[in-house]
Amino acid sequence: MADLLPSFRGRPPGARRLFDTLDEGVVIQDADGTVRDWNEAALRMLALTPEQLRGRAPVDAGWQLRWETHAGPYDASEPVRAMLRRMLEREGVTVAIRAGAAATRWIAISSHAVHDDDQPARETTVSTMTDVTAQRETERENARYREIIDTLDASYRILEESPIGMCSVDVDGNVLRSNMAFLALGGAEATSIVAMVPDEDRATLRHAFTRLIEGRTPSVRIETRVRKPTGSEAWCEITAVAMRQGLPDAAILLLINDVTERRRREVRLRQLAEMDPLTGLHNRRSFVHALRERLASLERPRRAGGEWVLLLIDLDGFKEVNDTCGHAAGDAVLVAVAAAIRDRTRLDDTVGRLGGDEFAVLFRSGLEDAVAIGRQIIARIAEAALSVSGAPPVSASVGIVRLRPARRAEEVLAAADDAMYQAKRAGKARVVEADP
Repeated sequence: MADLLPSFRGRPPGARRLFDTLDEGVVIQDADGTVRDWNEAALRMLALTPEQLRGRAPVDAGWQLRWETHAGPYDASEPVRAMLRRMLEREGVTVAIRAGAAATRWIAISSHAVHDDDQPARETTVSTMTDVTAQRETERENARYREIIDTLDASYRILEESPIGMCSVDVDGNVLRSNMAFLALGGAEATSIVAMVPDEDRATLRHAFTRLIEGRTPSVRIETRVRKPTGSEAWCEITAVAMRQGLPDAAILLLINDVTERRRREVRLRQLAEMDPLTGLHNRRSFVHALRERLASLERPRRAGGEWVLLLIDLDGFKEVNDTCGHAAGDAVLVAVAAAIRDRTRLDDTVGRLGGDEFAVLFRSGLEDAVAIGRQIIARIAEAALSVSGAPPVSASVGIVRLRPARRAEEVLAAADDAMYQAKRAGKARVVEADP
């Protein structure tokens, strides 16, 4: 997210459009609280104009904000931007916002600090916002069902009419009774909730049932995948409540919410945070994180899985493309180069664009094979650059370094960078191994 969200000045036009297509609201502030950027979703969720968000205009008299875990309502004398800045100290908050006669909306806001890789001293606050009104309404509905069912007067009619998948199970997870929503999820042949979840989650579910029956906890909430009759899977949130009253044949009541769409949004947002928007490769932050994890695995030889190498690739002659054909052609060359690198690497190799015309590949290989792959990548890059009409020739210089335990990611990148510049000084379009 840090590589996608900062100021879009000088960025390709598509970056702004991608930013504004997010369902989540985003507000970016400098260290002094100044609002630098936002998207349309943020304005819609906060029910504010850009000038009100930036503190240049007062909020409307009918605009109200209430903290979920904070005494009293929002102080209208405090600019909204200052309120967002204070959320950084709380990591995450949920607020209720009401504008005039409109219904109250619940917004979950999470703020975190981001440091620019090129300017480490510069701190930016990124606040992301998600409308959780529907989720809270569902939670209130769930709570209402639990209160009704956990009484002597509860009836199976509640189970049958609930839009939420519900079933009663014994301590082993065998389904005793279920409603139509559960049958729609698991099918008529679903006789065990334990058999419907992946193998790795079954022990957790059984342990939760034991704790409930022994009275060590009033309820348990688990998020796992549930296998459908069609063979596909849905991500579900399972809430388990011990039933000591109400349903004579049930030991445990399960409420099962399908949260697949929410998980998809979370994955999409995480991908945007880790992806270079132009090429679709890992961005610098994500690539360095993968490198650190791989170096840590080398401390555990059984999990390292053989030798690992890092290729650092820098284009030769790329500046001439921008100078003679313009930045649009330069972007086209970068996209073609990224595809060429991906074409020569495996699906499980980590490929990233570190910035500008610099790329990197992290993969498992011996040194001799890695050098051969580096040369093949150089050839593919030269061909890819020629595919852009009117672009001058582009080659690549490659620095290669073997990963060793007890080395920091910064050291490995510096060694690969030094080898890459040796390749440039030696005539370019070649592979040079870093000095061991």
